[in-house]
Amino acid sequence: MDEELFLEARGYFETHPVLLKLAWEFCQKYRSLGHFGGSLKLTRLDIAGERDVSAYLRREVRRGDRLTYREFSAAWERTRFGSLSLEEFLLALMPKDFTSKQEERKREKTVRQTIYERLAEICKSGSALAWLEALKSRELRLPQRDFYQREELLVAVARALDNLPQVYERLPFFANRVTGSPHGLDFDREEGRLFLQALAFLKGESVPREADGRTELLYAYRVLRDDILNFATVYGLTAYDEAGREIGYWRQAAENLSPLNVPFREIVRAGKIQPLAESPVYIVENSGVFSALLDILQEKGRIIPLLALHGQLKAASWVLLDKLAAGGAKFLYGGDFDPEGLSIANRLLQKYSGASLWHMTLAEYDEASQSLPEERLKKLPENLHLALQPLAEAMQKKKKILYQESLIEAMERDLLGEAKV
Repeated sequence: MDEELFLEARGYFETHPVLLKLAWEFCQKYRSLGHFGGSLKLTRLDIAGERDVSAYLRREVRRGDRLTYREFSAAWERTRFGSLSLEEFLLALMPKDFTSKQEERKREKTVRQTIYERLAEICKSGSALAWLEALKSRELRLPQRDFYQREELLVAVARALDNLPQVYERLPFFANRVTGSPHGLDFDREEGRLFLQALAFLKGESVPREADGRTELLYAYRVLRDDILNFATVYGLTAYDEAGREIGYWRQAAENLSPLNVPFREIVRAGKIQPLAESPVYIVENSGVFSALLDILQEKGRIIPLLALHGQLKAASWVLLDKLAAGGAKFLYGGDFDPEGLSIANRLLQKYSGASLWHMTLAEYDEASQSLPEERLKKLPENLHLALQPLAEAMQKKKKILYQESLIEAMERDLLGEAKV
């Protein structure tokens, strides 16, 4: 390209901004089409713009007219710059990395394939290889397109999957081991988010939105997070370590008629957890109900297995229930007659064959009197367990709430009817 003529042409376009804008818009067409062509509607021409475009085209132009690339190119041929390639000139006005989308996709595909080949050399475990194959086949899609071009990011995830712990390891220590930083897999980092996505994919699930769900997902792969603040509130249970030795403080607390807030780390430490009494494990949704029931048990000197969910199932509670269920324990769950209570009940009934409802009958719901707002009614879970469907139908018709505090006396009678250890 004649450099002197190019500079003169660029100067001419820069002194007529409307021509520079048309050049930019035709380049955007090129980016979409992969070649120069198409047409533009001249919707934003002012008087000066109409004059400049008319002079360039050598015909009268008004706002709203259409301009084809063919006419724009023909007008260029009639200027003193016509010996220059218009396409080369227009592209030279754009940033150096400007390409068509077609060219960009081709380049990205090449880069992506190169990264996949390097990852294939790194990935050794079945988990890492399954993740890589899912990326290559598009079965798993990363949340941002540019992530596919980020080799260091993908290598960090591959190494984490390749080095999943064989024994329980806390997240900061695991992250430090595989990335060199204890914060390398934090959830506010891209590496941490992609690592979670990979684990969820391998488990056949979507990435949990709630913190407890993420903690539970990591636990499934022996990575521990938040193992002190995540706890379960229990009464009347005993526990044994992996070697079969009893962990004394569980029994001591029960025999002293005391509840325990057991941290996640201690639940994980236990190889076996079981009721101290020959009784189902009674599970209540609210901590206030748990305390009221504990009052009567302490007063009567009874040790009946009791668990509080505090309005939700934390990872600690899930792991505790898993260990109890593994030992053959049966569960009786009592919650509020509202969408949230039915949601918890549904999760328990769906997961544990030994779980049943406790004081959650249609007859008891007939006493409900507090209004249930329409917005909360929409939170009723889908795919309800058969045992909960009549309650859900009644709730949709009656639109009322009954809190389990109203049933405390009946619950107390049930507990006092159980045998002592």
